[in-house]
Amino acid sequence: MLKEILNNENFKRFLTGSILGFCFFYSYFHTTLLFTFILFALLLIILFFEWPKLINYQLNSYKFWLISFFYPILPVFSLIYLNIFYREQDFILPLYPFIVSWVADTGAYILGKLFGKHKICPTISPGKSWQGLFGGFISVFIFNIFFLPGIKSAPFIFYLNNIYFILLFSFLVTIISFFGDIFISKLKRNKGLKDTGSLLPGHGGLLDRFDSVLFVAVLIFIIIIFNKL
Repeated sequence: MLKEILNNENFKRFLTGSILGFCFFYSYFHTTLLFTFILFALLLIILFFEWPKLINYQLNSYKFWLISFFYPILPVFSLIYLNIFYREQDFILPLYPFIVSWVADTGAYILGKLFGKHKICPTISPGKSWQGLFGGFISVFIFNIFFLPGIKSAPFIFYLNNIYFILLFSFLVTIISFFGDIFISKLKRNKGLKDTGSLLPGHGGLLDRFDSVLFVAVLIFIIIIFNKL
């Protein structure tokens, strides 16, 4: 009985996700330096062990590093930037890309399982449906209503009382999160891979878990940078 439970994929996914979430939140609440170290380690594992499997260039190719600058280096450094420069004044903002991506993923999964009849791109990701995408949007919208008021950084702080801004921003985050997922799914499909790695039982590799997070991180980074111009 115990062996069956331990070998169950849903149990593995839940256990791994719980441990991963605990480690991330513990490191974040501990110190800025520790969380920065975790993010940098995340980048190194992705860059040297998972990313090369998905593209046609080797580590010693300048094209590999040119492509890698835009993904995954820029997205991870966006997370590091938020952690270093916004943590003190806005404790919540650096966590936002992680939490909102997982909220979108959870909402999409639940509604997709219950009502997902109309597939978006069955040849790339058969599990993705329009109903699931809508579920992700609704989940993000509800989450943002309660979460965004805790963000104190510009430009977000200027629009937190505007329901239309929250609606538009939720839609944008949901779409970006979706494309982050589809982007990695497409690369895996091209290479005939089920997962980007096996580091996280029940999830696959780090890119399987953080694909949407990295896209959302860049979105937040771009919004902040444009606001400074």
